[in-house]
Amino acid sequence: MRPLVARQARRLLVRRASTPFCAAAAYAISPRRRPLSPSAAPRIFQRTFFGGLFQKPPRQVRPPEYEPGWMNIMIWRSRMLDNLRPLPRKDLLDAWRKLMQSKLQSKRPLNSTQAAQCRRLLQYLTDTPESQDVKSLTSADLAMARKVLLQIEPRERTQKHIELAKALFEVWSSGKFTGKTRSVSLQWSYLIQTMCRYGGSQEALGMLKSKWNDPEYSPYLTQEGRLVAAVAAGLAREGHEKELLDLIAYAEANGIPYDSELQEIVTCFFAERDRVEDAQHWLGRPIPQAHGSAKLYRTVASLAVRNGLEDWATPLFLELGQSQPKKRYWDVLLQSMLLMGKSVADVEKIMSHMLYRDVMVSPDIRTFNGLLRVAVEAKDSALASEIVLLMADKKVDPDGETSLILLALHVEAGNLAAAEQAYQQLQQTEPWADEARPELLTEYQQLLGEYLAALCQQPQPDFRLISRILEYVDEGQITLGPKIVSTLCLRFLENDQHFEVMDILSIHSFMYGEAERETVQSAFMTFCLDPNTSTSRAWGAYQLLHQFFQDTSFEWRVKLMEGFFSRKRSDMATHVFGHMRGHRNKGFHPRPETYIACLEGLGKYPDSSALESVHNLLKMDTSIQMNTKLHTALMLAYASCGKPLIALDFWDAVTRSKEGPSYATLEAVFWTLQNKSSGDVQAREIWERIEKMDLEVPAAVYNAYIGVIAASGNEREVRGLVMQMASYVGTEPDAMTSLGVAYNSFPAQEPQSRFAEWAKKRHRQEWAELEKKGRRVNQYSMCQFNIKREFKA
Repeated sequence: MRPLVARQARRLLVRRASTPFCAAAAYAISPRRRPLSPSAAPRIFQRTFFGGLFQKPPRQVRPPEYEPGWMNIMIWRSRMLDNLRPLPRKDLLDAWRKLMQSKLQSKRPLNSTQAAQCRRLLQYLTDTPESQDVKSLTSADLAMARKVLLQIEPRERTQKHIELAKALFEVWSSGKFTGKTRSVSLQWSYLIQTMCRYGGSQEALGMLKSKWNDPEYSPYLTQEGRLVAAVAAGLAREGHEKELLDLIAYAEANGIPYDSELQEIVTCFFAERDRVEDAQHWLGRPIPQAHGSAKLYRTVASLAVRNGLEDWATPLFLELGQSQPKKRYWDVLLQSMLLMGKSVADVEKIMSHMLYRDVMVSPDIRTFNGLLRVAVEAKDSALASEIVLLMADKKVDPDGETSLILLALHVEAGNLAAAEQAYQQLQQTEPWADEARPELLTEYQQLLGEYLAALCQQPQPDFRLISRILEYVDEGQITLGPKIVSTLCLRFLENDQHFEVMDILSIHSFMYGEAERETVQSAFMTFCLDPNTSTSRAWGAYQLLHQFFQDTSFEWRVKLMEGFFSRKRSDMATHVFGHMRGHRNKGFHPRPETYIACLEGLGKYPDSSALESVHNLLKMDTSIQMNTKLHTALMLAYASCGKPLIALDFWDAVTRSKEGPSYATLEAVFWTLQNKSSGDVQAREIWERIEKMDLEVPAAVYNAYIGVIAASGNEREVRGLVMQMASYVGTEPDAMTSLGVAYNSFPAQEPQSRFAEWAKKRHRQEWAELEKKGRRVNQYSMCQFNIKREFKA
């Protein structure tokens, strides 16, 4: 984790009281661009007493939300990074317990940032000596963390979670805790399961084999922990085919048979990839059980439909039905019939013949929910309607899962009106609150994101409906994924609803880990840098990005600065630069090349106040050593801002330095002298020195010298320089450089006209190309060609 996220803690805690004001001002106040004259802002008479009495109070911005205990953990980490006194041990233990208890109650998984900080805190609590008042961690504290890792479905599967699991195992093994102890082998089995859950299955496979023949550990392979199946499932999830097949072969060679659990894992692995022959091979291998799992048969049905293998699959399901299996198999049989083209009437006939050990099996709500999921998979609304009618005929009442499935069907079909009705019914039943089926919470969160995304994709989104759904999300303490949060924020920004964006970010952004926060940041970056986004909206989005994502990377900050320069808003660009300079993390401070890029931007789009601000920051930055490029960039910026005398001070500094001037510096000094009265005198002196030193002169430098001579009005000398260009630089004059620069630099119409007549005759083709660019009139009413001179330091 970047140190910044932890370092924010103190700043956010101190600013919590003032956050609403800062956040509201974030989009309401844009940087100064140009002061308004009194006439541009006429006074309007208002009755202030009654206006203030009946005016609506300003909307309060929601402060950032943190899970219980997490703020203290961030403050502790911040103090450790700054070598300050940490929080008391008692407070840290209390923070650990509050965070883990909150996770278990809300079913919110540990994100990668929290996993990394909890590992550090765990090591700190076990390595530092205990006090008389505060003892060490208890076994209950460790068990809570283990349950959070194993019992809550993760959104991220990272190495940081694995490192936390290993740290927990080390504490269990060392005995540095109080309370009830458990065997190391049991804790080892938990470690293996956690590693497989978070992407460490290959390492877990090696650990499993190392303890394979140990009598203390071997019972966990197939009994209590079922570690062979856990590792196999992890390898399948991560796509490690070779290791998966090797594990099955190794298990069989060492006394563990190929059973229904392994059959399900490996067959589904190949079926999901439509590798038919491999799936058929592993499905056909004998197992000790009478049947494979119900999930396996359901996967086989989908495989058959996708690959036109109904004739192959039908005997498998007939054999299953004739064996009078348990109800869950009958449910899968009915689903398979629908998948493979049978009608609802055919399914109803089979319902009256379902037997388990000669006892009649009646369909229930789980049966019909399974059939409705087939309609979702088939994207068939008509089929779903028939199933609902059959459910009514069988007098089976729908439940919360039914509404969940119907919502998925309507969202998939794009029927948002029906989806709204299903969602309202869903709010009354809340099936995700069923602790016996935690997978429904994960499904609901994913489906909610899809529903909101569908609403956002409408040409004219119903923002009132979206806001109501977000209120339900808030009340239910549901954490939306970063992608849908990004989509929501952008749609609200496009609709200029900044307070809604603030609320969304306040609720969700601080629940995310580093990678998830970067997903949201990336969306804001795209919005800010999109040329189709208005400058006002881009600036509002940047202000929110700056307010809620202090961990925005250095590279992205530079792109934002350059983006505002490209919009010709130097004031906004330098605000971005100032935020970099004022960041408490030195890793985000401007580097020499950042100063140069900013000054070059000010050279293109001059702003005297912004330049003064950036120059002051440069003067105070003790980490920056001045060099020729920085002096050149300053020269360009001051010259563009109409301050050639200050700009020439930097030329003097370059000439006195050991490094000396570069070609870019020579080009910059000629450009500076072009904007100074009698600048041609000093320009000739510099040119004489160049000739005496017999330097190779690039075309860009020569053209800049032509420009400064043309600015003096000496048309004859300019013609001579243009004709001598080939002898100096080895190339003939062209339209975009020598001719265009000379023409645009003349201070009066008379020399400009004479030069144009001469150039038309002498360089007919080049002049014709130049005229294709068109002309403009500058602030002094002088006609100029539409060519742009760009200078680099």
